[in-house]
Amino acid sequence: MDHSTKWNRVFILGLDGATWTVLDPMIQRGVMPNLARLRQRSAWGEMISCIPPVTSAAWTTMITGNGPHKHGVFDHRCFDAESRRMRVNHSARVRVPTMFHKLSEIGKTVVSINVPVTYPPLKVNGLVVSGLDSPHLEAALSGNEGFAAAVRKELPDYHHRVLWKRPPANASEFQNSANESRKLFAARAESAWIADRMFPDWSTMMVQFQNLDPFQHRCWRYLNIDEIGIDDPPMNRAAESAMNALDSAIGRLMELAEARGAGVLVSSDHGFGHCSGRIAINRILIDKGLAFEPSLLGTVRRRRQQAMDHLRLWLEKQQDKEARSASFDTTIDAQYPLDWKRTLGFAPHQDTAGMVYLNRSWYRKGAPLSTPRQIDDAKSQFMQVLDEVTDPTNGSKLFKQVIDVASAHNLDPAREGFPDVIALPRKDLWVRTKITNRPDWLEPDPDLPGTHRPEGIIMASGAGIEAGQKLSCRLIDFAPTVLGRLGQSGLAVNMEGSDIFGTPLTSHRKDNGHSSVTTPHAPLHAPGFEYDDEEQRLIEQRLADLGYLE
Repeated sequence: MDHSTKWNRVFILGLDGATWTVLDPMIQRGVMPNLARLRQRSAWGEMISCIPPVTSAAWTTMITGNGPHKHGVFDHRCFDAESRRMRVNHSARVRVPTMFHKLSEIGKTVVSINVPVTYPPLKVNGLVVSGLDSPHLEAALSGNEGFAAAVRKELPDYHHRVLWKRPPANASEFQNSANESRKLFAARAESAWIADRMFPDWSTMMVQFQNLDPFQHRCWRYLNIDEIGIDDPPMNRAAESAMNALDSAIGRLMELAEARGAGVLVSSDHGFGHCSGRIAINRILIDKGLAFEPSLLGTVRRRRQQAMDHLRLWLEKQQDKEARSASFDTTIDAQYPLDWKRTLGFAPHQDTAGMVYLNRSWYRKGAPLSTPRQIDDAKSQFMQVLDEVTDPTNGSKLFKQVIDVASAHNLDPAREGFPDVIALPRKDLWVRTKITNRPDWLEPDPDLPGTHRPEGIIMASGAGIEAGQKLSCRLIDFAPTVLGRLGQSGLAVNMEGSDIFGTPLTSHRKDNGHSSVTTPHAPLHAPGFEYDDEEQRLIEQRLADLGYLE
């Protein structure tokens, strides 16, 4: 890199779920003048997310420069075969170092505010304020007591709540939520100024805005930008007010970046689009003979287990009146009414992809799959079924891509704790795993008119960047690009991505980004940090509020 194009500081703006499909119309309508000015002086374009394009996996991909098969986070939760429960992912499960770790190791100061999968707070030279995977605000702020005290004193509107739990019922409710968003967005921006005051020598500062994602999930139709848009002026104005609130926060952060002479990178973790409904994946597996509902005796046993789980939760509630019970804090066996002695596999992840685990005897005694031949045959059946299943209304495929994780990444999913098969739904669909009595494979979901798309955004403004240059890159390229702007491309040696403005690392190394990681990180099931039951419930409740759990 030419020394004159090296950035002394990088300011990173993370917009969860941002897409040009929304931002372009908002810029044209004059709703987002600060973003318009930033784009005018930036190179910008499309950033393709990871597989699957879900928040937790994507932000981890962004800050590590590696895909989920390397960093280990495929979703908000993972399947813990030993306890037969779904566990919330956290930073101790990330298997590779982040760009924040790498910069800290060479003495650089870093600041990260609200990025998912950074709880417990990363041990870095600087400040990490954790994101949606921290159980509550105090946990999110636990990385630095001085910063926490300043936020408590100066920013009463800084909180950790989900503001968009359902579509607004009327314009008044919508505007009230938009006003609350304005307060939260503003507080998030001001927290960066506090961080700047406490860590004035920062080399990289990243601020993430999470509530854009649930806003689009719940309010997509009122943005009125595509074929499902609703022309309702009071509701449309409220939607624009929420986007303008985000723009005001962006303007405040750009003031900070300009005051410190920082180059600016803006990215989303994934894009967004309208949602037509949910695919009932486990119902498909049952109907296709890959999973089986229980016999009468099995139903009795399952209900007995459910009763025991409910009793346990009730007793915990009696001991602690402030505890929040949650029906989803149960085992896989209790959640899914299946005959586990005959079921070949199940899909416990509900959101942007169907993720199937084969029912190996290693997972559960008496399970039907025990030999390599049985496992391979079952996997082939799942892949064929998911690839061929169609929408009964128009004959289109429900899943646009079906991935054999073992073959795609040359690993053993069972040993790694990964799903065996990942099925990416048609772009306008979402995945539901709950098994109900409904026979439909495709169900409407009026509470989620918007869903994730792979096509996100990227913007870059700073020395050596040509304004107006069109960019096209992948999410794994983000961390190497940050390091490259700081003149530290050598730190990206173990990353799969490449600096989008530099010479691709793959052109002059033999490992193609797959060399072993030098910084030790705990494997998935190693002893160490784990959420307690109450923390798990709090986070799962937040995920339910976001629409990711039922």
